[in-house]
Parts: sequence; C-alpha cells; structure tokens
Amino acid sequence: MSPSTTIVSERPCQHNVKRIKLDSPVQDKFYPGLFTKESREAIQKTVQASKPYPHCKISKLINDDLLRRVQKEIYANLNFTSKETDIYKVNQTGDLANMDGLNNEERNKLSSLFELRNAIYSKEFREFVSEVIGCGPLSAATMDMSVNTYTEGCHLLNHDDVIGTRRVSFILYMPGDPDEYWDPKFGGALELYPVVERDTPANEPTVTVPPQWNQFAMFTVLPGYSFHSVEEVVVENKPRLSIQGWFHFPQESEIGYKKDAEKSDSRSSLQQIEAEIDTKENYSRYQTKLEESATESLSEKDIAYLSSWMNPIYLNTEYLSKMTEKFLDESAIQLKQILNEDFYKKIKVATLKADDQDRFTEAVMSPHGTGVRGDWFVQGSPVSQRFLKLSDKPSSDEASSIFFAQLRQHFESDAFRHWLAVVSQLLPTGYRGEARRFRPGHDFTLATANSRGQAILDVTLCLATTPTEKDAEKWESCEYGGYECYMAAHEGDDDPATYRSFDDDGALLTMPAGTNELLIVLKDEGVMRFVKYVSARSPGARWDVAFEYDLPEETETAC
Repeated sequence: MSPSTTIVSERPCQHNVKRIKLDSPVQDKFYPGLFTKESREAIQKTVQASKPYPHCKISKLINDDLLRRVQKEIYANLNFTSKETDIYKVNQTGDLANMDGLNNEERNKLSSLFELRNAIYSKEFREFVSEVIGCGPLSAATMDMSVNTYTEGCHLLNHDDVIGTRRVSFILYMPGDPDEYWDPKFGGALELYPVVERDTPANEPTVTVPPQWNQFAMFTVLPGYSFHSVEEVVVENKPRLSIQGWFHFPQESEIGYKKDAEKSDSRSSLQQIEAEIDTKENYSRYQTKLEESATESLSEKDIAYLSSWMNPIYLNTEYLSKMTEKFLDESAIQLKQILNEDFYKKIKVATLKADDQDRFTEAVMSPHGTGVRGDWFVQGSPVSQRFLKLSDKPSSDEASSIFFAQLRQHFESDAFRHWLAVVSQLLPTGYRGEARRFRPGHDFTLATANSRGQAILDVTLCLATTPTEKDAEKWESCEYGGYECYMAAHEGDDDPATYRSFDDDGALLTMPAGTNELLIVLKDEGVMRFVKYVSARSPGARWDVAFEYDLPEETETAC
C-alpha cells in the first residue's frame, strides 16, 4: 500500500462520546442506527469481550444505496494491479488518499467512492471508532485506504500490521453480488490468531470472520499480538471486493499526540523472519572428516546402499561426471526420477492415499488441523512458516510416516554425503533437515536469507501429489503455488512494510513443485529462499524432504 498521505488539516477526534452529533449529514452515509447510544454500547461490549485481541464485526456499516453505487464505480472506473510476493497474492488499487489529485472529470466518475472515503475518515466516524474500540484519539491528518479484490487464488498470510503509526486496521466488505449470501466455503475469511507468547502467533486461528456485503471488521494494531491472515478465495468468478485501510496515532501538532506512541520493543513480522544469525552449531556434525579424494568416486559400499533407494542411473560413473560438470557450471542441478521405481511407487501410493483421505485433491478449503496424524504435526510459527513436519522420533505405522522417516535417514547417511561430494565437488561437514508436507490452503515458508556467513548446500527431494499429467501441468505453471524460489538479497531494504517480492530482477531460480525430483543448489550468503503458499486449488499436497549441508568454513566458492 502507498505511504500515508496528509490530506486535511482538521481538528482530531476527542475520546468523548458526547461530541458525536446524531444529526450530522455525515451520518447519513452510514447505516441507520449505527451511531445511536444503544448501538455504540453494544459494539463496545463486543470489543471488550473479544479474543484474541480487541476487534469487532459490524454487520451493516454504510448506507446500502451508497455502497452499491461505490461497487459499480469501482468496477467501471478503477484499474487493479496484481501483486504477488511470498506473503500475499492480491489485486489492489493505489492509495485512495491520492483521489484529491484527480481532475473534475475523473472525480465525477468516482463521486460515490469519494463520498464514502470522506465519510470513513470523517471526524464523526473517527470518534465513533475511537470510542467503541477503546483506542484513544486517532489522526485526522494521516490516512491509508485502498481497494482490494481477491479473485480465485488470492490470499494474505500471517502478519501483524505493525508498520509506522498504524493504530486501527479495518476492512469494509463488498464481496460478490450485493443480494447474494457469501458462502464461507468460498474462502476469503479474515482469520485472527492468538499468541503462544508475545511475538509468536499460534499455528492456527481461533476467530474466523467470513466476508458479507456491507460488513465492517476492525481491530486494534497491537505490536506482538495482532496477528491475522486472509484465507484464500477458492470460488471462481466471485471477487471478494473490499476497502482496506488504517487509522493512525495522532501526528505531531495534533491533539492527543504522544511522541513515539507507536514504538514497541516487539519486532514486526518481517523483522522476526530476518532476525536469526546462523552458525555451524545449528547443524548435526558428521563423525568423520572427508578427504579431498572423496570427491573423485563412490565406493562399492556406497553404491550398494544408494542403489537400494536411488535410481541407478545417478550412480553411473559417466553420468555422475556429466552431473558434476553441470553443477560446477551453474551451481544448481535438478535430477528427475531420482528414486528407484519400486521405492517411488510405494511413496506415491502412500501420499495419494493420505491426500485423498484429507480431501486435498478436491480443490476445497480444508479445516485447520487437517492432516495431523501418525508422526506428522504442525510446524510454525506462521509468522514465517507453516507445514506438517515429521517427528524426529517417529513411531507410527502410518505409511507416509514410515517412508518419509526412511528418506530422512537416507539424507543423513554417509553414503549420501559421499554422493553429494562427488556431484558438487564439495565436502559436507554437517547437516540439518526435515520431512515436510505442505497442505493445500494452509502451508508455506516465507523468504529467509542464508545467514551462515558462507555458502551452504541445499538439497530438496520434492514429491508433490500428481495423479495425472494435467495435474503435473498445474504444478509446472506455478499458478497453484508450491514452487521453490531463490532470490537475490535486497540491499539496503530495511522497510518492514516491504515483504519480499519476486520479479525478473530478483528471482535467481524458480523451481515448480514436481514429483520424484531432486534439486541441489549452492546457496550463497544472503540469498533468500521460500516455498510459495500451496493453493487450495492445487492437485494435492507438496511433500518433500529438505536438507541443508554445512561446508568447511574456508570454502569460498559459491553461486
């Protein structure tokens, strides 16, 4: 969203209910009865009792005739820009504060939207918001507001809205047809998360607010607590249209201004993602040191072990030589059909059975908690990631748990370490990794940088559910998420409002989710990596085994 813009020099609200005049023309823009004492008291009680942090839902906010005119003007006269990063996919207009710069002809085409915008930021409504949500005075000089439309596949992942002087976040809904009910199964709900502790949201929301026509949702922006997300829209040809924005703390020279009122010792969502510094102590260390000769060839013992689960072509000396040449040239290599046929068939049966059981192959929004069985549990925190992770000490007889525990053991083995040394001409000294299941409609990782201080070796085996060739094409298109993306570091970008966008300039490598495919990447210091949110419309889950291998600290070669 564009930066906040000063548009008027109006006396700010006072936190005093008596100042709200019930005969003001501004109130004609709102739904009848909204400003009555009974209405305000009822909303206030709802906010005071709300969990996980102060919020409320107002079923009817705006004069219905005005809102219908606004919707028509938006579709007839506004252009939306499609925006996608690791954290969201949405279609958005510019900041509505900039409407003041329109000429008369342009403004006449958007007269109802202009009317609505001014009503929401009016002194009367700011005082109303301040009173019912209990947030104190709000700025008259600073405003953020834009129009968003969530079409099929659009979503917004977990974050806290803590940017600048934001005090109250709000959404006014105009989804679908004004005269039709928005079925919650269409998606697009606002989800509010409790915290395990300050700055750490729980893995799943406790409050879900499906959108409805003329519904207004708002909550107090609280550093370390106001975590929320927007569920993916899964219905076709029914855009979830909304006006979204923020009220701000009073600015300097405004009544109610307090210096640094917005400051907090909590870290914003983005700052939390980028905070950790990596060290070799975070890796499991191999018990023996590899000599340089380990890069030359595999032993018979290595080949015997690896052939029990790997495609034998990737153990062939001549083919290994070609792989090494390609890796040294590109610092990355993708190997298809990496598992041998027998082992892969068993895994494919197990993963497809699990996805069918959880309805992940049906393009529906599944409930939170779906898929937790056997040795699989939800790994968070969703401020940076969410997926099902296989327990470190599996004990279940559930098929997918058994097979992925075996794969993880293979990735930890000395034989696989030797194989990596031959392919990459590098000498792994330690490892860490996990078996993961990215569930449609739920799971992702956000972009995090390699902070090890040197290059590390990423090795990922992807086993995305792909029942048919058409499903393979869906994964290949990247339109259904689940792809893995490597991005160049963003130099000097310290704005917490800026999440990592990916474009032709920033993306170093984008790898669609495949099945039975191994990706090996030499990841330089500062290079970022994420797995894009898996759409509820995808063919199934993205299953994978993802490992990172530490390298000798004197190693300087990197991509």
